[in-house]
Amino acid sequence: MQTEIMNVPSKAGQKAGAYEIFGAFARYAVFPVHTRFDAIEWFVVDSEREDPVCGGMAIIRQEPTRELAMAGLEVTCHA
Repeated sequence: MQTEIMNVPSKAGQKAGAYEIFGAFARYAVFPVHTRFDAIEWFVVDSEREDPVCGGMAIIRQEPTRELAMAGLEVTCHA
């Protein structure tokens, strides 16, 4: 069971919790981010895609819940 993460608008844009790595070969990471609104947003980054602007891992999803952010992505490694 995951603890609810409280949004702190004064920290908008900062991570609100730790990265959770998932997917085959640890391809994806999901993490919460504080917003200037009522709730946090969940982001997913892909280690196999590069952001063309900053050169880091590309953000591929932004959703209001962890479940929506991870939906349809491979969660476990299949041997």
